[in-house]
This record gives sequence, structure tokens and C-alpha cells, in this order.
Amino acid sequence: MITIREWMNNKTILITGGAGFLGKVLTEKLLRTCPGVKRIYLIIRSKRGKTPQERWNEIAKDALFETVLADTPDIMDQKVTVLDGDMSLINLGLSQEIIEELKNTVNIIFHSAATVRFNDPLHKAFLSNTRGTLEMCKLASETKNLEVFVHVSTAYCNHHLMETCFEEKIYEPCQDWRTILKLIETENPVVMNTISYKIIQDHPNTYTFSKSLSEKIVEEYSCKFSTVIARPGVVVGIFKDLILGWTDNVNGVLGISTALTKGVMRVIKGNEECCLDYIPADFVINALIVSSWEKATGENKELSIYNCSYSNELPKFNLKALCDVGLEVNKEECTLDNDIWYPFLIFVTNDIYFHFLFYILQVIPAGFLDSILFLLNKKRRLIKLNIKIYQVSQALVAFTTKTIVFDNKKYKALWNKLSLDEAEIYPLRPPSDFNYREIMITMHKGVKKYFLKENLEDEEYHTKKLMRLYYLHQFAKGIIISATFMLSYKLINAAIYTYIL
Repeated sequence: MITIREWMNNKTILITGGAGFLGKVLTEKLLRTCPGVKRIYLIIRSKRGKTPQERWNEIAKDALFETVLADTPDIMDQKVTVLDGDMSLINLGLSQEIIEELKNTVNIIFHSAATVRFNDPLHKAFLSNTRGTLEMCKLASETKNLEVFVHVSTAYCNHHLMETCFEEKIYEPCQDWRTILKLIETENPVVMNTISYKIIQDHPNTYTFSKSLSEKIVEEYSCKFSTVIARPGVVVGIFKDLILGWTDNVNGVLGISTALTKGVMRVIKGNEECCLDYIPADFVINALIVSSWEKATGENKELSIYNCSYSNELPKFNLKALCDVGLEVNKEECTLDNDIWYPFLIFVTNDIYFHFLFYILQVIPAGFLDSILFLLNKKRRLIKLNIKIYQVSQALVAFTTKTIVFDNKKYKALWNKLSLDEAEIYPLRPPSDFNYREIMITMHKGVKKYFLKENLEDEEYHTKKLMRLYYLHQFAKGIIISATFMLSYKLINAAIYTYIL
């Protein structure tokens, strides 16, 4: 059977979301491991006054691309073409000339573009994620030499359903995408966003809603071309590939662990026994590449859906364990720079109790510290940061209170279709010596180095700061406990004096 690298020879590839997290990692992997690739088109939109090409030029300077550029310094000019497009626009915002070029040349499409913010307005999420997918499917259906179309979804797109195990199949969405498309394109965006909670029904947010509708669109078009839907779980940084721990964001669980160890998050609404399904970014990319190869070269041309999940393969790792291991790693292996407070986190499921603790442990200290910064004529940032923390905490409630298991029989079947050599290059199977502490160390160091841009050589200094915060934390606890005891003692004495004596 033809190998992945042989199949990739002389192929032209289109990647949407080229400036996104997965888009970057996918592009780097293809350039480094498939030297025979002819051309990679990246659809990138203008942002903050920068053109798509300017954005990509900055991205290409990232540590992620150091190895591939060291081997072939001009590889970006040779093989990467940046297209000025926007997934939220008709025809993807591309010119007719570019569209015709893509139709005549592209062999493989990886559709990874998406707005992943849980609190995006319905209008924005739908146009980018759902109508953007529709426009991609229209383009794919007219692409003359297309061998496979890979749509990147999410394992949690059907989270609104009252099920605890999701299979590798399409679930019927709660709304018809054509009806919502007509409403979005004709009604006032403000009106649509105001009534969005009625439209998305039991979906926890507009992200899962828009991705659910996107899958339905892909299913309807899958009869026109070979199609794969890949559903990764909660994506974290690179674990086993060249740049260990690399990440350009702290979304999801990385955001929780980072905010915790930086001392800015002290209470979260969620069940500490809840388990999420984590998957490193490099394993996601390997799944995309392997599934595209398997679909294009195999005999099965029907729609293939893969839950890129390990929840039934690995020991359970709940949110409490995540935080405990994260705190341990932060203390013993890799300490983040922390100027706020000694890290601790309280899990709360009751809404009233959560808001009470959030006000006491988050808002009041943030206001106090911002007042000090104001007096020192420095930028106030903690109240604004706590608003974001509150929004993230509320957006994550649906995922931090309910454990979901994903059936992955089809995904596991992919593991055995690779030769030993290619299984080393594109690993899908979790390592036999897998342990969560190792993952936390890798991810923690990656966040520190690549996202926070903190110097790993300052470890001793940061550890000393953490210990000073620890003693301050213990002192403050002693004061609070003593004050509480004294107040209780006086109240009890007063009650005894009033009602007994």
C-alpha cells in the first residue's frame, strides 16, 4: 500500500484557518515530513491592520517553524501561498480568479478554520463556522482533482443531547441549518443575538451549536467527494513532536491551569470529579493526515467520522487531579512568574455560593490591587482580567459539570493501518508509559516558554517568589481563622448572656 509521504508527493493542499492553532501545526508538520508536497494554500484574513501575508510572515518566525526553516530556509516562498480570505464571507472572501485556481489545482482540503470562543454572538459564530463550512463544501464540490475533504469538528458538538456516550456518527441537530441561514442573512444581527438562547436551545454555547450544524452540512455534501470528519476532544499543546509543549494559546484546560498557577483564579464553577477528554495538538494533526490518506487511498468512499478521543483508553483524570498535579508541577518542576497570590482553587457547583466566593476571593482582591496600581500610576488590569475569568468560568460550566465518554472504535482502527516507520512519524496510539504528570510538565513548560514568554532560566527566582507568597497566604489564613474564631466566640457569649443568663 502506498505510504503517506508517497501519497503526498506532488499534491496541492488547501488549509483554512492557516493562522489558527491547528492550522499552524498542520502546516509545519506537512512541510517537515512530506517534502514532496507541491503547494500549500493558506486562507488567512486581515486582522488588526495587518494583511494576511504580513500575519503569516510573523507566524513563520515562531519557534514552531525553526527546524523546517533551518533545513530549507526558503521553503515558505517555495511551497506556501497565502490567500486573502474570510470564512464569514460569501465565496470565502476570495476573488473569482483565486477560486478558479483552487478548483483546478487543489487535491486535499483541510478545513480547520473556526471561531472557538464560547461566548461569541450567534451571528458571528454561525457565519464563520456554519456558513463558512457551507462555502467550503461548495468549493470542494467543484474542485476537479479533489481526493479528500477533511472537516475539523469537535467531540463536544453534540453536548446538548442527554447522552453520556457519543458514537462516531452524525447526530441530528436541534435546528435546520437552512432555516438559521435564512434568518441570519435576513434578520437584524442584534435581534438574532438577543434571541440566540432560544435558537440554540440546550446547546451550552454558540460554538457547539454552529459546529453541530456544520457537521450536518458536511454530511449532505459527502456524497459529492470523499469526506472525513475529525472530532478532537479538548486540544492542548504539542506533547511528543519536535517542539515539546508548544502552544500559542491558553484556551480550555490550559487556561484554567495557567490562571490557577499565576494566582489569578481561585474559584471555579464545576464538579471536581468531572473528567474531560484531552488530546495533544500533534496527535490531532496526525489524525488529520492519517485519516485523509486512509480515505483517499482506501476503498471506503462513504463519510468517515472519527472521535479523536482517549477517554476509554487512559486512566481517569478529573478536574481536581488536573489542578492538584498542575500545582505540584508548578511548585516542583516549573514555576510560573506569580506576583498576585499563592495558587489555590475551590470548586463550587451551587450558583449562589459560587458568586459569593467569586466576589470575596476574586473581585474584592482585584479591586484592592487595582487601587494600588492606580496610586502607583500603573496600568490597572485585574478587574478587567477577572471579568474575563468570570466569563470563561460561566462558559465552561457545561463541560466542567458533566463527564462525557466518546466511542472511538473507528479512530482506533486507524492506529493499525500505519507501517512501523510511519507510526513513528504520525503517532496516534497513546504511549504505553503514558502518565498525566508527564503531560502536565510538558504543557506547563510550553505555556511558560512559548505563550507567556518567561525565561526558564529564572526558575530559582520564581520559586523564591512563590515561597514568599506561600508564607503570606498562610499568614492571611491564620488571621482570617483567628478573626472568625474570635467573632464566633463573642457571638456565642452574647447569645448565652442574652438568652440564658
